[in-house]
Amino acid sequence: MITIFTPTYNRAHTLPRLYESLKTQTSKNFEWLIVDDGSTDSTEQLVREFSAEERFEIRYIKQENKGKHFAINHGLRLAKGEFFVNIDSDDYLVDHAIAEIEQLIPLVEERKFAGFSFIHFADNIDFNAEEFGKKTWRKTQPYVWKHKGEMMFCIKTEIYRKFPFPEFDGEKFCPESLVLRRIEKNHPILYTDKVLVRGEYLEDGLSAKFFRLLFANPHATLLNYKERIEETESENLKLQLAKNYYDIAWKSKKTTLKEKFFNLPLSLTSKILLSKILGKK
Repeated sequence: MITIFTPTYNRAHTLPRLYESLKTQTSKNFEWLIVDDGSTDSTEQLVREFSAEERFEIRYIKQENKGKHFAINHGLRLAKGEFFVNIDSDDYLVDHAIAEIEQLIPLVEERKFAGFSFIHFADNIDFNAEEFGKKTWRKTQPYVWKHKGEMMFCIKTEIYRKFPFPEFDGEKFCPESLVLRRIEKNHPILYTDKVLVRGEYLEDGLSAKFFRLLFANPHATLLNYKERIEETESENLKLQLAKNYYDIAWKSKKTTLKEKFFNLPLSLTSKILLSKILGKK
């Protein structure tokens, strides 16, 4: 079974579209696990109405408002499916998406992948469906995007559980890429160009808040930058990431002394300090 997991916060106005897309799936070999991150709208009542239709298994859990990454950790602890797919509340599955996932699972099992990727396109992207769904590759092979999109992932639940999101007191955001990199550092992932999810970036959604979130949640953000710096081989990229790191570390009032000065290699810290001094001159 597959766990379709949806973290949600005040998205009663978008959840019906996702629900309708789940209803029309040709395969019902999934559960829909919803963790409500403290919504104050009609989400709870809406999900009760969905459940009353008894079209497929729906489980709804409400938690205190802590942030999406807390909700994902909560969902991973409760998931029944062997595979875990995170579908946001403002997205929806294309026709036959579950069947497509089921077709990929034997290949993932046979080659011992942790899971696989698929593509999310916004609703306003007009693409030729015949050009997609035929390629598979490993991450070392670059993917050339013909349209603006993003990779999403279906990961084995037992593996995903080994890499929970770090939880910092008072922080409600953690970059999802941090956990995905940790998984891929230890387990290979199969990449595909299957387009399985559509949606939109809402003005009040996570994407629109991204840069403000980085400053508001410095501990998770700096940890993400630190690990990216440690993993990249490009000296130019290391320097750029270090600049981004210190833009947050030195401006935030929440960061520790270690985070401000002693978290990165001395060589990088010295270069950034020197550039700041020269820049002031």
